[in-house]
Amino acid sequence: MKWKSLFLLVITCISLSTHAQDSTEAKSDSAKKVRYAAIPIINYNRSLGLVAGAMGSMYYKINKKDTISPSSSTMLMGIYTTSKSSFGLAVQQLYLNEDRWRIKVIAGTGQIFFQYFQGLPGFTGGYGSYNDNGIWIDYQTNMVFFRTDVKRQIVPHFYGGLEATISRAKTEFDIKNPITGEKYTQEADINMLGYNLLYDNRDHVNYPTQGYFIQFSNNFIREGLGASSDYENYKMSFNYFWDIKNNEKSILVPRVFADISAGDVPFQGENTIGGDDLRGYTQGKYRGKQIYAIQAELRQHLYKKFGMVAFLGAGTATNEFSEIGHSEFLPSVGVGVRYRMIEKEKINVGIDVGAGKDDWSLSFRIGETFGR
Repeated sequence: MKWKSLFLLVITCISLSTHAQDSTEAKSDSAKKVRYAAIPIINYNRSLGLVAGAMGSMYYKINKKDTISPSSSTMLMGIYTTSKSSFGLAVQQLYLNEDRWRIKVIAGTGQIFFQYFQGLPGFTGGYGSYNDNGIWIDYQTNMVFFRTDVKRQIVPHFYGGLEATISRAKTEFDIKNPITGEKYTQEADINMLGYNLLYDNRDHVNYPTQGYFIQFSNNFIREGLGASSDYENYKMSFNYFWDIKNNEKSILVPRVFADISAGDVPFQGENTIGGDDLRGYTQGKYRGKQIYAIQAELRQHLYKKFGMVAFLGAGTATNEFSEIGHSEFLPSVGVGVRYRMIEKEKINVGIDVGAGKDDWSLSFRIGETFGR
C-alpha cells in the first residue's frame, strides 16, 4: 500500500509540474525562447533515509540562426535527507558554432553521511573483495568540486578536447583513535587535468533512436596540480542506439562502461557501484579503484506521452584488473516509467526502480541514461 501511495504521489507531482508546459505547447516556436522541465525528488533508501528535493532544467538556443547545434541547457538540483545529508548541483551544457564546440561546466557542494563495507582480513581477496564477513563503517564527507570540459569537432561526429577538475573533500570516519579518542579523518584534494575523445553520430542528443555514442577520457591527478596524491583515471563508455522496428517507438541501448583508477588513490577517489552504472545499488557496499559494467536498456513508447524502460546488466568493483576473477558478480535489473515533458526537445522525465544483490534503488530523472 505504501508503494502504491508513493507512485500515485509522484505521478501527480509530474502531472502538476508539466501542466504549465503542456499549456504552452500550442504556442508558436518563435514565442518560446526557453523551455523548462522540472520534477520533484521523493525517495527513500536504507543508507540516506527519506530523500526530498527537486531538479529542473531549461533548454535554449545560444544563436537562433544556428540550426545545426542542439539546444544548450542549464540544470539545477538540490536534495536533503533525514540522515542530514544535503547536496546541490549545477550543470551548464553549451553547444556552439554549428555544433563545432561542446562545453560543459559542473559545480557542486554537499555534506554526505554514508557508509562503506570493510571486508575483514584473513578472507580470500581481503579488502576489495566482498563477502558476508565484514563490518559497515559510517562516515561523513564534506565536499566541493568544479569541473569543466571543452571539446572541439575534429572531423564530422568526432571530437577531442581537454577537461579539468578541482575538488576538495574531508571525510570523518566513525572510528575512534584508541589513544586520542578522536575520530579518524582524511582530507583529499583531487585536482586533475586530462584529455577526452568523443564519437557521436546520434540522431538526437536528448532522445536518440539510432547511432553511436563512444567516449574516452584520461585524467592525471598530480601533487604538482595541488592534489594530495598521484594517480591516473581512465573512463570508457560504448553506447549503441538501435531502433528495432524503425518507428522510433522501441529503442534498444546496449552499453559497456569502465571507470579505472590506478596509483595512490585516496578513499574519496574510489568508485562505488550505483547510479546509472548499475541501478539497484544504494548502500555503498561495493567499491574499489575500478568498476566495470555491461548492460542494456529497452525504451518503449506506450501511449501518447507515456513510455517505459526495462534494463538488465551486471558488473563488478575491484582494486586491480587482475582481481576481477575474485570480485563479486553484481546483477542489476529494473523498470521505469517515462513522460514526455518537452516534445520539441524530446525531454522525458521519469522514475526508475532497480534491484541489485541484496539492495534496491528508486531514482528520479530528467532525460535518459547513457549519453550525457
